Amino acid sequence: MDAIEKIVEQILEKGRIEVSEQKKVEIMRIDQEYQEQEEALYLQEAKRIEKNEEQTMKAFKQKQNRQQLDIKQATLNQKQGYLEQLFTEATERMNDWSEVEFQQFVEQIIHQLPIEGRAGLKLGEFSKNKLSDQWLQVHSPEKLVLVLEKEVIPNAGGFIVAKDGIEYNFLFSSLVQEIKKIDSFKVAKLLLQ
Repeated sequence: MDAIEKIVEQILEKGRIEVSEQKKVEIMRIDQEYQEQEEALYLQEAKRIEKNEEQTMKAFKQKQNRQQLDIKQATLNQKQGYLEQLFTEATERMNDWSEVEFQQFVEQIIHQLPIEGRAGLKLGEFSKNKLSDQWLQVHSPEKLVLVLEKEVIPNAGGFIVAKDGIEYNFLFSSLVQEIKKIDSFKVAKLLLQ
C-alpha cells in the first residue's frame, strides 16, 4: 500500500506542480494583459489631454484673433469718425468764410473755367450776399460774362456756374466730398500718423 500511496503522492505532487506552473503562466498572462491595458489607457488619456490642449489653444487663438479684429475695427471706426468730423468741419469753415475769402476763392475758380460767353452763377445759401453783379463784372475774365442768379441753393455754401445746361459745381460740400473720395487715404495717413 505504501507503493500506491507513493504513486498517489507523486501524482498529486505532479498535479500541484502543473497547477502551480499553470497558475504562474496564467498570472503572467493576466499581468501582461493588465500592463498592456494600462499602457493603452495611458496612451488614450495622453491623446485626450493632447487633443483637449489643442482644442483649448485653437479656441484661445480664435478668441485672440477675434479680439484683435474687434480692436482693429474699433480703431478703424474711430479713425473714420475723425475723418468724417474733419471733412464736416472743413465744409463748415468754408461756409463761414468772410466776404473777402469767398471772393478770392471765386476769382481763382472763374479764371480757370473752360467756358466763354454768358453764364449764370448761383450762390449757396451760406454764401449769399458775399458777391454782387458789380463784383462779377470787375473780376470776371474777358471772355466770360457771369450773371448772378437770384435763386440760392438751400443749406449750402459755395456756388454753381451754369452754361447751356452744363453745371460746374463748386458747392463746398461737393468739393469736400470729391476730396474725400480721391484723397481720403492721404488725408487719413497725414492726420493719423
